[in-house]
Amino acid sequence: IYSQVKEFGALVFAATMNVRQVVSILVSYSTYGHSITYLQVIGLLLVFGALFYQSIRNLLEAEEQKPQEETKPLLKKEDTAATAGAKV
Repeated sequence: IYSQVKEFGALVFAATMNVRQVVSILVSYSTYGHSITYLQVIGLLLVFGALFYQSIRNLLEAEEQKPQEETKPLLKKEDTAATAGAKV
């Protein structure tokens, strides 16, 4: 868990946990021979579809913001000119 969060971030971890939950529910239904009603299928699709959508949207937003943060200068040009003339 820690290595995945460290290497890929919390959003990828959240998406992975969503996949694990879906697979766990489906394996449970098939293993124990329970039948799934159409209403349960719709509920599963709505809940996990919303979770996947939220994870993907947050992941895309994070990727869009990342390059902007890395290329943003620490000081404005006016600040660098003012500090260059005021050497002590």
